[in-house]
Amino acid sequence: MLLAVPDGLTGEAAREYLLFKIGYPVAVISHLSWALIFLLNGVSVMFYYNLVVTALFTVGGFYWRKNRSSTLVFVSLWVIEIPLHALLGTLYAGFQTLFWIAPLISAMTCLLSPTFSWPMRAALATLAVVGAFTLGMLAFFIIVPIAPLSTGSNIYLFASNFVGILGALTLVVGVNQYIAQVAESRLTEEFDRAEGLLRNILPGSIALRLKDGERVIADTHNEVSIIFADIVDFTAASAQLSPAELVETLNLVFSEFDMLAEKHGAEKIKTIGDAYMVVLGAPDAQRNHAEAAVNLALDMQKAATALSDRTQFEVRLRIGINSGPVVAGVIGKRKFAYDLWGDAVNVASRMESHGVPGQILTTEATANLLPESFVVSPEGVREVKGKGPMPVFSVMRAA
Repeated sequence: MLLAVPDGLTGEAAREYLLFKIGYPVAVISHLSWALIFLLNGVSVMFYYNLVVTALFTVGGFYWRKNRSSTLVFVSLWVIEIPLHALLGTLYAGFQTLFWIAPLISAMTCLLSPTFSWPMRAALATLAVVGAFTLGMLAFFIIVPIAPLSTGSNIYLFASNFVGILGALTLVVGVNQYIAQVAESRLTEEFDRAEGLLRNILPGSIALRLKDGERVIADTHNEVSIIFADIVDFTAASAQLSPAELVETLNLVFSEFDMLAEKHGAEKIKTIGDAYMVVLGAPDAQRNHAEAAVNLALDMQKAATALSDRTQFEVRLRIGINSGPVVAGVIGKRKFAYDLWGDAVNVASRMESHGVPGQILTTEATANLLPESFVVSPEGVREVKGKGPMPVFSVMRAA
């Protein structure tokens, strides 16, 4: 592809690469054609001059492709030779051939090449433009061509120089526009990737608030439901697994849970070893959070049974659910996380630890919020650390 640039080249370096990738071949073809024109008109000085310059641009192009950068090559060919050629061409062939406008190409290359500092680029470009204007005025009013050419040759040189300058201007604008579009496309891709990563770390509404400049996010939610799920006997089973098998198993199970959480409108908070924690009703309020939490828990139990055929051991879950008020917010400046705090969180964790494999254990607070589509069975009273005796309930879908 004509506008392809090597990997890793961006911005100014990419613009310079495209300019010279096209510029060197064009310079070789142009000088070779001019050599032929002067040969046909018997102007041997300009014939040999153009042959030498054709060879220099050919060698310079190969050198540039191999080394990418050379101040000596750049200055010799693009800063010195072009104005010199403009002077000689004008002296020998006259104003009408438009050789005097060639220094504009030097001006453009000086501005686009990072060989010099910006003040130096501006000075050289200005000098080239002033030189072109001055030479044009002299050619129009004073200079008499040393070797007038045929009408056809004058027309060709006029056309080639006119088209050459317009082509160079178009190339410069086109290259800059192309590089800008490529850069914008890459920025958009990087932005989308960063947005995706941010939304994988934080809830969407929380991510937007952080981007809007909120420095401290701490919200009180009066009514949420928290789920803790733990893989039974995972520690013992993991001792029989290789590191790769261990991570693969957890990834398989938790990826399935992630999809179920999204389906039920839950917000995953974190994984802690082989435990999985989600909340319903935060950061966005949800009226039926308890019902949705139990439905999610039941689907997780069902998924665990199905996943056992694809893992190294039987996946059995203990699941605990509690409903109540929490404080939710973002903590940390590096690797920050959205988290929950409050008594309701601690109790949900205790429900999981007091449960048995395959059971969904809830508190009375959650049980009282469930509709009649669930069978809620009392499981007695448990001594809950920090809370004392608490009645607990198991939950199933009604037949």
